[in-house]
Amino acid sequence: MSNQSSRRSSLFSSIKSSAPAPSSALQQFIEELSEVLSRLGWSDARPWEEFGRDFKKPTHLEERIWTNFLYFRGNYCYIVAATTILALFFNPTCMLAVMFCVVGMLVFLGVKVETSPGHPMTFEMKFLAGLPVCLLLLMSAGALFWMSYGILLGMCTSLAHMVFRTRTIKSRINKVYEETTK
Repeated sequence: MSNQSSRRSSLFSSIKSSAPAPSSALQQFIEELSEVLSRLGWSDARPWEEFGRDFKKPTHLEERIWTNFLYFRGNYCYIVAATTILALFFNPTCMLAVMFCVVGMLVFLGVKVETSPGHPMTFEMKFLAGLPVCLLLLMSAGALFWMSYGILLGMCTSLAHMVFRTRTIKSRINKVYEETTK
């Protein structure tokens, strides 16, 4: 557990030291999120025409799932995000609750708050303080159920793609590269 927290803190600490000071909380959040996603390799999506090509019955299931996951992980991230947003569009109350939480968090993250005189709250402290309020609001509006439904639908779609999408030479080379760079 401590290994995961130290890895997480090293990701965020390197972002803070290398990124210039953004002008807004939204800009800071987007910069940090994109930096973490690119470090993990989740921001690079493969071309969609390649993504939807050559589906066959699997022969080596574990190899195929692992290879396709490593090669198309950016596309899978986009699919899960899109299905989650699509699920929220089916319930306008949930969409309003999500928009209220996003706007409320951005306002809270942009306001200077002091824990004690002369000691302002850090970005992470504000985020952790606002998160329970947002989760409570989303739970009471039923948005967490719809978001879970969208995430589950996206994960099932991605898993079906991992199973039935044939491996290519490029994806096999990418798998070897990913395994050797660990």
